[in-house]
Amino acid sequence: EGRSPAPPLPTPKNAAAMVRPSLRTPLQSPLPAALLLLPLLLLQTPAGGAATADAERAGPEGPGAGPWRRAPPESRGLDSGLVRAGAAHVFGSPEVAIRDCFVVVKDGVLIHEEYSSAWVNTTAHLGNSITKTLGALLMGWAQARGMLDIDADITVSYDVPSPRPYPVTSRQIMSQAIAGTEGPGQAWDYDAGGTMWLNLLPQVFLKATGHLPSEIWEKEFAAPLGLSEQFSWRGADFTWATGSEGVCKDYARIGQLLLNEGRWPGVKQPLVDESYVREMRTPQTRYTPYTNYSNPCYGLLTWLNTNPGSDRGSDKYPGVCRMFPRSTWFPAGSPSDVYSAAGILGQEMIIDPSHDLVVVSMGDTSNDFPVERVVYEGVCMMFPGECYGWGDATHSTGMPLAI
Repeated sequence: EGRSPAPPLPTPKNAAAMVRPSLRTPLQSPLPAALLLLPLLLLQTPAGGAATADAERAGPEGPGAGPWRRAPPESRGLDSGLVRAGAAHVFGSPEVAIRDCFVVVKDGVLIHEEYSSAWVNTTAHLGNSITKTLGALLMGWAQARGMLDIDADITVSYDVPSPRPYPVTSRQIMSQAIAGTEGPGQAWDYDAGGTMWLNLLPQVFLKATGHLPSEIWEKEFAAPLGLSEQFSWRGADFTWATGSEGVCKDYARIGQLLLNEGRWPGVKQPLVDESYVREMRTPQTRYTPYTNYSNPCYGLLTWLNTNPGSDRGSDKYPGVCRMFPRSTWFPAGSPSDVYSAAGILGQEMIIDPSHDLVVVSMGDTSNDFPVERVVYEGVCMMFPGECYGWGDATHSTGMPLAI
């Protein structure tokens, strides 16, 4: 299931000089019709103490570079029937057809995986704009090692021209709050294909670190995370808007890294700092002199559940969420610390710190606005009594959340 760990990456000879002061995109081919008619539960969770003991040995931080530890939901305080009901809700919802997988990791242990066919379990699936979040992890890796400052002017510090008529930083680019003409924070927009500003980030990374993004991703992330041989990230040296692909459990490993706030079993130094991951999952779209967040539901290349059951921000993060129609709103009562990486056609990697949970669902859903909501409704069914008002809510429809 995983790759062999790579040796540590050597520090560039000029590393000291590099220290600075302080989607969703291409469409995938739909599955053959015959395969879509074969819903198949591939994981039969063993009962009894052996699985529970294995899960306990795995600890809360995931599989390291090896295979996932598996355990019944009951070993993690959940009910198997409710977990299956949540999966059935996601696979059976006409709003989000077609779903290819539903993978649930609790406390770093795989407790459920279900696929539309055996083919889906072993074939790489386009991550589309989930790739953007991978790019944010690379920036965090470089900052943690003193090679890059995400708050430095990209032109002054890294000789990368600003995409706007004013100076910008890597943080401001990742927040996507640079759509206005007057300065960061005035307006927010989603750079789906990377051509507005996101494609400058690989250039900043190379100038700051002296390493190609693809080199660092493979040695510092793919190998220690144990990503499968099916995983690849084409174009990582040129665009972070899209391009990654892998099996559903690959994205669950990346989600677990985020849930761990940058730490990973078998790796001594955090891949990214805890403080950086917390910034990734906190609204980052307000800059002086503006009082509101230009999108309080966006962090650093992540989507946030800032005020569950609403498209408004909160008292702490005032503003109106962008690209967040009614059909997308998470159920009221869901935790406000839930966040996600998302790609066109409904690729979803959801991180739920309150429940120590990672959920991945990928598919081929043409109107993908409702996917985050429906997938989290499946989570709500695992935790009875927490969410409310979603079963009979009327949801609007719209164009895909992102491309």
